[in-house]
Amino acid sequence: MSVAASDFPQDHSVDPYSIPIEKLDVSDAGLFERQEHWAYFERLRKEDPVHFIEDSEFGPYWSITKFNDIVFVDTHHKEFSSEPTIVIGDSEEFQPPMFIAMDQPKHDVQRKAVTPAVSPMQLQEVEPLIRQRV
Repeated sequence: MSVAASDFPQDHSVDPYSIPIEKLDVSDAGLFERQEHWAYFERLRKEDPVHFIEDSEFGPYWSITKFNDIVFVDTHHKEFSSEPTIVIGDSEEFQPPMFIAMDQPKHDVQRKAVTPAVSPMQLQEVEPLIRQRV
């Protein structure tokens, strides 16, 4: 089982160097809420930039922590597919396709269709409504 910062008292930061590297789990939302994630990622970039965690609250996952590695994964969609989902955790039996989880070329076609609706100018026009509802 992995060790996450939430396993410890909330008022006590956990030194990521005190955790065995194979147990270092950055999926804990509390790390980000408390702004404690920086040291965890710093350690991963130094010691294990392509990090696999086998046992987390959300199941096994990979953390790719260096820019060039992230770009490589992102640009080699055949080797590193986003399909069928990019969501961590249990998936429902049926999930409608989401363009964010599609690979090229389907992703590009869908993105082109929605881009005008989320352009900076369009978002500026609906900003008051968004702020009112959120």
